[in-house]
Order: sequence, then C-alpha cells, then structure tokens
Amino acid sequence: MATSLALQLAALRAKGANPLDLKEQRKNHSQSLLFDPLVAATQEFDSLYAICNEGFRELCQLDPRFIAFRHSIFSEQSKREDRTQMTSVQNGQLNTALEDFLHLLGSRLLLKPALKAVEWIVRRFRVQEHNTVCLAMTFLPYHTAPIFRTMLSILPETLPSELRFLHPYIQSLENPPRHAIVYTATTNRAFFARFNAHFLEVCKLDYSYPAFILFWATTVTEAVAAILDQSRSGRPEALRQNQENLVLRIIPVLNAGLSLQDNPDLHVGCYMILTVLVKKCALEDEVLTALLEATASGLARTKSAGLIYLAITAEKQESMLLPKRVLDALLELETLDSDLRMLKLDSYNVEKLVLGIVLGMVDEVSVAQDKRYMRLVRLLIEADLLDESRMSIAITHIILAAKTGYPGAEQDFNVQASLTDLLLCLSEKETVRPILKASAELDTRLRKAMNLDEYPLEGEQMESTLEQEDPSYTSTSFEDAVSQIPVHSAFEKSFLSHSDSFVFDSLARAFLSAFQSAANLKNFCDLPVLRKSQFMTEPLYLSFFVRIWCSHTSAVARAAAIAIVSEGLGGQSLVTDPQFLVPYIVYGLADSSRSVRNASANLVMILSSNYSESKAKGNKQPSQSTLGQGEIYGQGNQSREVVWLLWKEATKLFREILEPSLEECLLDANYILRYLPNFLNKAGEQSGRSENTQRKTKTSVRQAVFAFLCSHVVNTPILSVKFRLLKILNQVEKVGTLSRTKALLPLLSERTLSNTQEIEVLCGKHHISPPQLLDRLVGIVSPNDSDGVNILESILTRNKESGSLLMLVAAHQRVRGIWPSLNSDLQLALARVLLEVAVDETEGNADESWRNEYRLSLMSVSLSTSILQSFLEGLSLDLTTEPSSNKRKRGARDIGTTVSTQNPLKFRRSIRKITFVMELIETCHAEKHPQLLKGLFQVLSSLQLLKDHSGMDMGYLEVLVMGNISPILKRLEGSPSLEFDLAAIKPNVLIDCLRTTKSLQAQQTALLLISSLASVTSDLVLHSIMPVFTFMGETTLRQNDDFSAYVVAQTMESVIPRLVKSLHKRKQNPIAGTMELLFSFVAAFEHIPSARRLGLFKSLADKLGTTEFLFVLLVLLLDKYPDDDMVRTFAADLTRAYDALTQLQTVEKCVTVGLDMLTPNPPMAHLLGPIAGLYGTEMAIMRMLPLLTEILQGKNLIQETTKMIRGSEQAGAAIRDLCTQLLEKLIKLSRNMKDRVKSELVCKEVLDSLLCLLPNAELLSSFQSLLKSSEDEVRLQVLSSFQQRLILDTSHSRATQKACLEFLPQLTGVWINSTSIPLKYTVLSCVDFISEKFGKKDVFAVLEVAKAISDSQAPAAVDLSLEIAILLCLATMVHVVRDHFVPLVPSIFPNALGHLTASVAKKNRRLHNAVCSFICALLLHLPWIITGTHLNRLLEISYESANAELGKACNDSRVNTLKLLAEQSKPEHVFTALDQTWKSAMAKGPNAVKEYFLIFRSIVERQPKSAIGKQSEILSSILIQAFDLRRGQFSPRTEHSFSDDEVEDVEAVIFSSAVTMIYKLSDVKFRPMFSRMWEWATNPTLEADKSAKMHRRTTLYAFLGVFFDMLKSIVTSYTSFVMDDVVEILREVNLEDKHPIILWRRVIAALRKSFEHDHEEFWQSLDHFSPISESLLAQVAHASKHPQITISDLIPAITELAVAANSLNHHRSLNSAILLHLRSDDPTVRLAAVRCELSLTERLGEEWLALLPEMLPFVSELQEDDDEAVEREALHWIRKMEEVLGERLAPMLQ
Repeated sequence: MATSLALQLAALRAKGANPLDLKEQRKNHSQSLLFDPLVAATQEFDSLYAICNEGFRELCQLDPRFIAFRHSIFSEQSKREDRTQMTSVQNGQLNTALEDFLHLLGSRLLLKPALKAVEWIVRRFRVQEHNTVCLAMTFLPYHTAPIFRTMLSILPETLPSELRFLHPYIQSLENPPRHAIVYTATTNRAFFARFNAHFLEVCKLDYSYPAFILFWATTVTEAVAAILDQSRSGRPEALRQNQENLVLRIIPVLNAGLSLQDNPDLHVGCYMILTVLVKKCALEDEVLTALLEATASGLARTKSAGLIYLAITAEKQESMLLPKRVLDALLELETLDSDLRMLKLDSYNVEKLVLGIVLGMVDEVSVAQDKRYMRLVRLLIEADLLDESRMSIAITHIILAAKTGYPGAEQDFNVQASLTDLLLCLSEKETVRPILKASAELDTRLRKAMNLDEYPLEGEQMESTLEQEDPSYTSTSFEDAVSQIPVHSAFEKSFLSHSDSFVFDSLARAFLSAFQSAANLKNFCDLPVLRKSQFMTEPLYLSFFVRIWCSHTSAVARAAAIAIVSEGLGGQSLVTDPQFLVPYIVYGLADSSRSVRNASANLVMILSSNYSESKAKGNKQPSQSTLGQGEIYGQGNQSREVVWLLWKEATKLFREILEPSLEECLLDANYILRYLPNFLNKAGEQSGRSENTQRKTKTSVRQAVFAFLCSHVVNTPILSVKFRLLKILNQVEKVGTLSRTKALLPLLSERTLSNTQEIEVLCGKHHISPPQLLDRLVGIVSPNDSDGVNILESILTRNKESGSLLMLVAAHQRVRGIWPSLNSDLQLALARVLLEVAVDETEGNADESWRNEYRLSLMSVSLSTSILQSFLEGLSLDLTTEPSSNKRKRGARDIGTTVSTQNPLKFRRSIRKITFVMELIETCHAEKHPQLLKGLFQVLSSLQLLKDHSGMDMGYLEVLVMGNISPILKRLEGSPSLEFDLAAIKPNVLIDCLRTTKSLQAQQTALLLISSLASVTSDLVLHSIMPVFTFMGETTLRQNDDFSAYVVAQTMESVIPRLVKSLHKRKQNPIAGTMELLFSFVAAFEHIPSARRLGLFKSLADKLGTTEFLFVLLVLLLDKYPDDDMVRTFAADLTRAYDALTQLQTVEKCVTVGLDMLTPNPPMAHLLGPIAGLYGTEMAIMRMLPLLTEILQGKNLIQETTKMIRGSEQAGAAIRDLCTQLLEKLIKLSRNMKDRVKSELVCKEVLDSLLCLLPNAELLSSFQSLLKSSEDEVRLQVLSSFQQRLILDTSHSRATQKACLEFLPQLTGVWINSTSIPLKYTVLSCVDFISEKFGKKDVFAVLEVAKAISDSQAPAAVDLSLEIAILLCLATMVHVVRDHFVPLVPSIFPNALGHLTASVAKKNRRLHNAVCSFICALLLHLPWIITGTHLNRLLEISYESANAELGKACNDSRVNTLKLLAEQSKPEHVFTALDQTWKSAMAKGPNAVKEYFLIFRSIVERQPKSAIGKQSEILSSILIQAFDLRRGQFSPRTEHSFSDDEVEDVEAVIFSSAVTMIYKLSDVKFRPMFSRMWEWATNPTLEADKSAKMHRRTTLYAFLGVFFDMLKSIVTSYTSFVMDDVVEILREVNLEDKHPIILWRRVIAALRKSFEHDHEEFWQSLDHFSPISESLLAQVAHASKHPQITISDLIPAITELAVAANSLNHHRSLNSAILLHLRSDDPTVRLAAVRCELSLTERLGEEWLALLPEMLPFVSELQEDDDEAVEREALHWIRKMEEVLGERLAPMLQ
C-alpha cells in the first residue's frame, strides 16, 4: 500500500511537467495558435519572441494601454522566464498580468497582431494550462470564428468544471454553437458565475467592447429566461425558492454593471436582463424599487432603453409612485414627453409610468418648489399619454396638492397658483372636461380660484409696453399702482389709436392689481382718467378694456375686462352704437380660455338685447351716433377708412349671426372661425339657425358685415386681432360685389414694405409666429384678382436687400396654393418672373436660399405646355445671336446660328437657365407634352453649336435635354395613333451628339434615344445606323455598369430586328448588310466586361437570327482572336446557350465554311471577309475545328440530343439527318485535309465528338455501312471513337448490351480482313471492352471472336504491342467464357509460354506481364489444365524470369502468378514439378531458388495437414535436394557457384520453408523423414569425399539450429540422433580452414539451442550429459587460436548446458574441467576459462558458487597471474561473486 508521501509525489508528478521527459516537453512546446505542431516543435524562443513582439508593437500603436505590458510579459527577460521555477507569489503576479492582458486584448482578438501576442503567452507562459478559464472566456465571444477551434486544440485534457461543456468540441475540433453556450449558462452554475465575474472584471477595467457586451447580454438574457421557464413546473414553494436563488445570483451582477458609469451599452444590456427578470419573475415592490433606483444614474445616456425598462417595471409594481432618484433622473430628460409618446406609438404600455411620474412630480413641486417639476407635469398631461382612469387619478392628486399646498416663499413662483392654473388649463381640454365635471369638489375649487391672488404663469407677458416693464408690477398693491397713474386727464380719445399712449401702461398695471377685488375694481373704473361717465359718447373707456382682453395677460384678467364692459353696457340703453366692439367680441369668442369665451358670449347677449330693445322702441340712430366713428383708431386715415354698419345691420349681426352660435362657441374655441366664413359665404350649414332665418339674411347685409370686418382688420392697431380675424376672412372669397382681396389689399400692401427684422420684432411683441402671420397676409390675395396677383409679383421681383425673406416665402407658398386657379396669362407672367429670378445671380439675388424659393415654386406647380414652350423659345433666343453673313450650310447645324460666348455672365446664365428649364420639363413629365419635341431637338442642336464654339463639354446639359426627349419618344412608341410632327425629329442631331460628346452618360442616353427613334420611325434611323454600332463598340460595350448593359440591350432590341427586316425587305444579303455591325461587336469583345459578354452576344445573335448569324459570329470571333483560348471557350459557351438542334446546325454551317474555304472560289468565305487572314486556309480551319470539338463535347448537348432522339419521331429524325450530313461533311473535310497532319487530327477529334452524340445502339447501327465501305483510317477513327464512347458511358442499358454483342461479328470481320496494325489494335480494345462488360450475356459470340484472334496469335508476331493486346484480350475472354475456353488452350498456351520466354530474353516487361495475366486467368478458371510438361515449362521460365531482374512490376506479376498456381493447382502436381525442376532452379541462381521455395511454402501453407502428410515422400526428396545446395555449390566450387552470403540467404529460406512443412507433419511422418536426412548427411559412401560430407553436415546442423529454436522442447529428443556425430565432430574437427570452422560453429549453435529449450530434463541424464560435456569443455583449448568464437559461441553454450543440467554433480564436473583450463600455460585459454566461470556465476548465481571452496585456490592464483588481462578478468569475477554472496572474499583468499 502506497504511503501518503508517495501519493503526494504522484499527484505532483501528475500536475507538473517532468523536466526529464523530453517527449512531453516537445509536445507542450508544439502547442500553438499560429503554427503547425511540427513547425512549432522546432521553434526556439528567440525567433518566436521576434515574431510575437512584432505583433505586440503593432498593438501598442493601436492602443497605448498595451504599453504597460512592455516591461513584463513582453520584455526581453520574458524569454528566459520559466513558470515552474517561480515562487507562488511570482506566479500570482504573473497570472494577474496575463489576465489583465487578455482582458484588454479581447476587443482586438481577431486581428493578426493580437493573435501573435497571444501566441507568445501561450508558448512561453502556458496560459492554456495555468489560466485556462480566462483564456477560454476571452475567446468565447468569438466561438464561431476558426481561431476558436485552434484554441480548443491547445486546451489541457482536464478542464475546470466551468469549461467541461467544451469536451465534445475539443474532441471533434468544431465550433460550439450558440445554443450550447446558452444551455451551459442555464444549467451550469459554475460557468454562469464565472462568466459574469469575468465580464464584470473586464468592464471594471474599462476594457469592454460592444461585441462582448452584446454577447454577454444576450447569453445571460436567454439563460435567465430559460432558468425561469424551467422553474415554473413544480410546487409554488419550489418555484418561489428557485426564483429567489436566481435573483440572489443575478442581482449583484446587474447592480455592479449599472453602477459603472460612461458605459451605456452595458446599461442597455442590464436593462435587457432586468426586463426578462421583471416579466417572468414575481418580485416584491422593495426589490423593484431597488432595481428602479439602480437604473436612475444611466437614464440620460440610455434614454430609450431605460424608459422601456421603467415602463415595464412600473407595470409590475403595485405602488404607483416612483423613487425620488428616478424622478430626478427623469427631470433631466429634455424631451421626456415626446420620448414617451414615441414609446406609446410603438405599442409600449407607458400609462402607469407616466402616472407615477406625474404623481411624483406633483408631490415634489410642493416640497422643492421647482418650476421644472410643474413644467414636466404640464407637458406629460398635455401629451395625452394617460387613459381616462389614470387621468382621473392624476387630476384628483393635483386637486389634493392644490388644497394642502402652501404658496411658497419665492415671489416668482406660487405652488398653489401654478397648480390652480394647471387645473384651469386642463378644464379647457375636451378629454379632461368630463373628468372635471365629475368632481363637485373640483368645481367648487375652481370657483374659489377666481378670488385667489392671480399670478401670471411662467413666460406670460403683457401686450404692448407691459412687456418691457419689470414683471414685478403684478405684485404691486392697488394703491401703489393708482399712485403711478398721471393725475391729469388723458388727451387721447381711444386706447386703440395708432399713436402711443402715455397712460395705458400705468392704467393696465393698476387694473391687474385691482380686478381681483370688487372694491378696488370699482375704484379703478371710477378713475377720472378713464372718463367712465362718457363711455357712451367717447370710446376711451371701452377701448381700454378692449386692449386688456385682446392682450396676452391671464385668462381671468381678460374675462374680468369683458365683464366690466358687459356690466357697463347692460345697465342702460344704448345712446350710441358700440358696433366697434364686434371685431374684438369675435376675437374673444375664439379665445382658448372658456372663461373668456363665456364672458364674450355674455357681452353678445347684452348687446343683442340692447339692440333689440332699441328696435322695439322704434329708435333710429343716425350714422354720426356710432360710438368711435372717426376717432376709434386715432385722428388719422385709419379711423376715417373704417366701414360702419347701419343700425339695422348691426342689429342683424348680433341677433341673426352671433347670438345663434354662442352655445357652440362656448364648447369649441374654433367654432366661430368656421361659422362666420360659412355664414358670409352662404355655403355651409349654420348651427342653430333655421332655413327660413338663413334666407332672410340678405346678401347686402352679409356684404356690409364683410366690409365692416375687413375695414377693422385693416385699421386696428392690435396685430393679434388682425391675425385671428384674417383666418376667418381668408376663407371668404367674395361677398356680393366685394372681394376679399379688394377689401384687405391695403393691409397686404402695407406689410410688403417691411423687412424681415421689422416683422420678427412686431410678431414677437404680440406672441405671433411670423410665418403664420405672413401666410395669412398673402392669403388675402385671390387667384381671380389681378391686383392681388400683381402685388405677389411685385413681392417676387424684389431682391434680397429690398424685401423680406419671410414675406418672399409666404408669397411663394401663396403662389403655389392659387396656381391651379390662375388663368393662363397670369400663370405665364408669374412663371417668367419666377424663372428669371431663379437663374439670376446678380448682386441682389446672389443668395442661394433666396433663389431656391423660386425654383421650388416652379417645381411645385403644374406648368402648362404653352409655358414650357415659352421657356424653350427663351432658351433658343439666349443661345443664339444674329445670323452670320456667310450662307448657312444645310444639315445638322441649320437650326441655330453662331453662338457668342464672349460675355461670361450671360454665358453662365444661359447654362443655368438651360439646366433649370430641363429640370422643370422633367418634373412636369415631358411625356405629357409631346409638343415640346421640336424645341428640345432645337436646344440640343444649339448645344452642339455652343460646344463646338466654346470648346466646353456639354455632357450634363445634353443628358438633361435628351432625358426629356426620351419619355416623349416612349409615349409616341406606345401610342402609335398619337399625332406628332415628324419633321421635329432630327436623328442626325443625336448621332452628332453621340459622336462628339465625351460624357458616358450622354452617350448612353443618346443610344437609348436612337433605339426609341428606331421604334417610332425606323426609316429615319436605319440609313445612318452603322456609325452608331461602330461607336458602341468603341465606348458603351466596354463599360461594366448595369446601365450601360441596359443601354446596349435597348439599342439592340429596337434597332437590330428592324435592320434585318429592312434588309430582307430590300432583298439584300443580311450577312453582308450587317457585317459592319458584327465587326463592331467582335472588335469590342476583349474590352467588354467578362460578366456581360455571354448575355450580350447571345442577345445579338437572337436579335439577328440564330440560324443565320450565330455561325458568323463564331467564325468572326475566331478570326479576330486566333490564339486566345478564352475566346474559343466563350464561343462554345455561347453556342451551348441554345438547344441541341441549333447547336448542330451551327456546327454544320461552320464545317460548311471550312469546306468552302478549300474550294477555288469560296463564295461564303468572300461573304464573311478575309477570315483566313495572314496564316492561310489551313490555319483558319485549324482555329475553327477545336471550337466545334468543344461544342460537340458539351454534356448538355449530348443529353439533349439523346432526349430528342428518344422523344418525338420528328425531332429524332431531324437530329439523325443533321448528324448524317455533318458526318459526311466531316469525313469529306478529313479527306481533303489528309495531307495536312495537324488539321486531319483535329478533324478526327471533331468526328469523335460527333460520334459521341448518338446513343450507343443507334451509333452502332450507323457504323455498319461505315465499317464495310470506309478505308482503314476512317474505320480506325470510328472504332476509336466508339471505344472511347463505351468507356465514358456507364449506364450500359440493355439496348447497348444487345447492340454491342451483335457488333462483335463485324469486329471479327474487320480483324480478319484488315492488315492495319492500329486498326487491329483498336478492334482488340473494343472486343476486350465488350467482352468484359457484356460477354457473359452471349458467351459463344465471345468465343467465336476468341477463335479468330487466337488463329492469328503467334510468338513470332511482328508487332509485340499487338501480341500484348491479344494476350490481354484473351485473358479477359477466359474470365468471361471460362470452361468454354478449353478447346483453345492447346493452341494458345504453348504460344503464351513462347511469348513468356521471349519476354524474358528480350526483357520486354509489358509482354511478360501480359502473359502472366493470361496464365492467371487460366489458373483462376482452368487450373487443372496446366500440368505435366506445361507446368514444368512454366516453372522453368519463371526461374529464368526471377533471375533476369525485370523490375518490381514484373516480379510482382510473376509472384502473383506463382501464388495463384500454388493456390489453384493440385499439390501433388506442383510438388512433382518442383521436384523435377530443382536443378533448373538452382542453375538459374539464388533468386530462382527463393521463388522455388516461395511456391513450396505457399502450397504448404494453403494445404491441410492431411494433404501434406500424403506428400511426405516427395517433400523429403525436395528437402534433401535443397539441403544438398551447399555441397553442390562448394564441392567443387566454380565461377557459377553462389557466394557465401547467397548460400546463407538461400539456406535461411529453405530452413524456414522446411519448418513450415514440419508444422503440418506429425512426428510419425517426420521422424522417418529426419532419419532419411540423417542418413543422407552421414552416408558412409561419403567417406571418400570428406568435403562433400562436411558440407552436408554443415547444412544439417544449421537446420537443426533452426529446428531446435523454432520447435523448442518438443524436438529436444531429436538430439539423440546426432550425439555421437557431435562428439566425433568436436573431437576430430580441424579449425584451420574456413569450412570446418563453419561446421564447428553450426554444431555449437545447434547444441546451444537444444540446451536452451530443454524442458524435459533430457540433458540431466548422465548418458546424454557426460559425452557432450567432456567434448564441449575440451573445446576451451581452442581459445588459444580462436578466442573470438570461443567467447561468442562456446561459452554461452557451456552456460546453457550448466543451466539445462541443473545438478550439483554435473556442475562439479563442469567446474573441475574449467578449473583445469585455469592452469593452462596459454593465457588466452586461462582468460577464456575465467570468462566461462564469470558467465556461469552471473547466470547460476548461488547455485554455481556452491562450488566456491573448490574455486578459491584457483582464484588466489589468478590474482597473481602473469597476464594482466587474466588478472583483470579475475578481479571482475571476484566482484561478481562478492555481489552474489553479499560478502567479501578477501578473508577467504588469504
């Protein structure tokens, strides 16, 4: 049992590397990420450091943070660091550095420099073993990359528990899929924890990167979801426990991640996980609150994702309140309301989150008194993000906060007032009003709010000069405000005057301080400066309150001002007519505040009642009694220009117009804005009025009211009133005879003179958007009013310095709006103005934004054909000057005149104008205006002139012009019935443009136009079309873009079919007429992008006609590019794009061209041009024929041809006829090219390919006539093709089999009748193939062919190759016909042996192997037929072959044949033959003898024991002859005798074969055989020939050594046969000669093997032991002359004898004899005796040292021996004895 120390040492060995285990070290050093293990194992650290440090330096350049590792793991010293020699502290520091480096490296891991750096820490610091987890985690985000598999290959066999899931992928070296990682994170807690810890560590070091964050977030999210899903099954307690465990595991990770700032991607990832956790897990509110607080810090940087998570968490939370940290974070978001609105649109449920924010903000505003909280609450509620139930909760909470809140300490912010104002604002919202009405308490609160101190809301300002005052006036006391009012009376008559008022601001300030108190308000109204007592005679009093309610003060103040006016007018009858209030009452009815609308409605009711009462009393007020007439707007023209209503008209206005609409106005602030226009237009239903009442409102009344309102809008100084009432009036086009434009035009005229700054300042004072105001001002203009349009035109003609950009924009928008309603003249005038300014770049219009408005207007409106024609005419005028004095030439340039470019400004303006007009025409869809065609061609022609004279490229302009011509032509093409002026089309202009332009786009556009022209009017195009294709070949065809391809396709589609049709129509040769076109395409071939070539040329062939032109294209291509293989391949691919019939027709026409070229007058060749070129006719044909071969060899053609033949009869007949014609022409061409060797060969290749087209059955039937009538060359070609076809055809259908077998007689006839060796050779190949594949179907047909072939087979054949083919064919036939071949064997086999003899003599290896193949076939199927003389002859020839050194292939073939002979033939026949051919084998040499015994051994091994036992006599004879080999070679020895080594090798083979035979014999069978062998070796008759006897005995004892060694103790008893002879040999042998020494050594070796394997105590017998031991020990004396063999042979034999004897007596006798030799006079003998004793001591040990007493005297003598070698060996023997005995011998030797 192992001790604890041993166990600890074993554990250390298992963990650490053994420094002495070099194999393990090499294996570890070969682990690499970049290099093959074999390469890595040879690398040294110095060279490896140089490679890896280079990558590290590149990393430092990419990221300076890597520099920190320059002095540690990438220092020079790191090359010498060894982790196994470091202390634990040092290893810990190293681990920290390595892991930090891996963390930083993760983002760049796939870069080559990074992999080099990792290679260093893998190879030097073994991170895959010591930092396995960190390395794997670093690589894990790239688990799909190939480098991950490499990383897996270097991981240790034993992985940490976190990484055990990688085991299957390490074994298969495959990338782990994502689902495997997710599953591991779900089920493996160790991996989940380590993965999260690694990720957090990387993030804390600020080394994270988006890919890692995304990988972590998605993996953990899926894992968390899976864990929660798995935990759902089971008891509720288990579910809760599982969820709590997961929360405890994941929440700390998420808290740590959310606490890291400046990493928004990490926060988003945490939100993903938290969202799944919140949705799938039932968490308590405390946990949810903590999670919400954790997300607060990152909301600003992850707004969208954070809000989604907050919304989901808020829905899960029971409480509606949010933590303060979250509220503070949300407060910092500037667009929170819009963000939440977007989330709601994206189907996220945000209501509860919004409610929580509102409730929290309302609570916080009462505590923090921060305006921002109030602002956010208002925005969220106004955003309509809450449903009705949650809105009710929010309103209730706001009411409660308003009740319990306190005003606050800040003067500029009052919490109660802000909340109350919020409620008032909310009360005006339609969606909130039902909620407010449902709360009686709220209504009470609102009523009480009227008496609260009113504070202006944030951002609100008083109108006019109040804005410029300190806002603190609102908190001034009434008394202070009154004290600031001037004491003297106001000199003005009205506060609506256009002149400034010095008292209004102080009065307004006092009013705002007084209106909340009834007493103060009464005192204010009674102020002398207001002259209340005169309010019915002068407008001062009433105009003050009008300005108040039309200002932007609070709604309560505005309502109070209206209430004061109502109170004043309601207490008495009307003395004067206060109709000037009407526009301002309408303004109040459209107020957004319902309280203001309510007060305005009350005022309408009072005035309506007063007017009615006055009418009832019969009062008729004169015109001068109208209040404010002539002074309402001051003393100027503004007051005088006001139009006033008659009393009855005013009465109707209130009674019939305003009063019926009050109810709707109270509900909807916009109702009055719709109602009044409908009334004035008399076009819509008027709410609250009956039809009878509607008919009573006369047009005169409506016109008066319209004029009244318009005059007030024009003259009132209050801009907000103008702005609001213009929205009403602009909806009225005309009332009666009064148009809106005429009535309001002064207002527009007044504002057109203002610049942008003035407008912005004025609108800013009145809180109006300048664009909206100007839109309403220009909206005054009616499309039917020329004066208004003229005003717009005047605005448009002003330059930037004299006009306002805002006014310009508004005018443009108005023009666009009224454009469809303008008449054609006004449209033309405006269009010209817009065009001129749009292209004008003078100083006043240089601003691009200014001109863009004009361009936008022209682009936005619908321009008529007449306008566009006018533009084109203007272009022609701009481009041309006076005609030149010279007479103009006719042609393309007769449209324009000489162009002047001397004025650069005018030239640039013309260019801009052309550009813009073309863009306009394109925008207006030129196809809708075909009348523009003439003008466009004229402009294009003028551009050509301009380009010629200026030298500038007008490509862009040409593209624009042609781009507008194109849709017109397409429309004409699609509408043939559409009439147009044919003279307007000028094709020569397009061709001229195509020829001269440098712009590729212009060229492409011109080509498209030409193609369109060809479709519209082909007669105008075709007469000049060829230059177009020439140009295409030089330019467009060479482009590689899709549009160029489209252009070419369109041109070809439109032009080529019409061109061909025209040629046919004119009865011209189509090929001759299109040659220029074809040459253009062919010349451009090499420049056409390769991806487009095939489609382009196929399209060309299709358009021209495949049947007529495809072969022309092929011939021209080959002629143009004669030596380009790519062109030939392309031509073949082009042909293959068509069906089989077309391909064959094309090939047939190409062959026809070739035949035609060989005729004296080649008409077709002349037609195609000089295609023979400089190289002549033969080269032209040579270039063409390989293409035909390639076409015919196409797989698709073969398949389709077969399909057509087997399909319909008509298609099959067409194919057959075409193939027949083609075959005839090819044969004719081949004969014509007979004298041209190369061409003839190529023709044959074409013929081969053609023959392969037809199915085998039909092909063979077609060969019948060819084989009978054709010449040998043709038959050879046919049969060669047929053979190749059979080889390639693997289907071998029944029809093919039948046809092939029926074809054999024809082949036989060709064989018999022909004398052509190549033809015969081909016939044999065909026969061989048919016999092999189909011969078994008809054995007798094959046999007939075999008879014919065998009759001509003779050894003296002239052509050996043919004889080889015959033999191989016959071998195939033997395999097929088998027993039926017997009659042919007697005639064939002798010839075969003759060929075999000849092959050995001539060393013809192919013939040798062919004969062997034939013999193998016979042996395999007819083994019994080779016997007797034939067998002997076969063996004798094989012996000759073995000694002829024919090479490995022949040797293998012969050996296989002999093995097959041994296996298939009867053993007695073969043994007999072997016995009879032994002398022949020995005479041929050692190799022959070895093969002799190869046969012998093969038979013995394959035959059973019984069969071998029956052949013991002949086997004995064979062995005796073989054993006599040494005697035969050495007695006597001749020059042909074997060498000693050869004899040794051969005897080894003989002995091995003999032992193999002995294994198959019983002792009964072998013992007589051994006796015969013994008698043979010791025959007394040999006494006369001592040498012969010695050689035989040498062989016998050599065999006995093998015999005893192989069969061991089983045959030890056979030693008794040889004991006497051994003693005799040892006694009489004379070791003076080489052969006796060999005999002596063989005897000693045989004895040693007998001693060694004696397990039956044979040598313990004294009778056996004594004679041998005496003779053996006497041999020690031979050491004097032969010390080496004594030591190497004799001493081991003596030692084995002592071991086998195993007896003390025997040992004593041995020892005594050896000790005697120790006293020999010869030191060599003594040394041999000492070594013998030493060997016995080492082998027997204590058993031998039992004889020590007898040895001691001799040992003592040896210590003083005269010979140093003896003395030294004696000392060695003494040490060995001491070692065995365990004690020193010195005391015994004294």
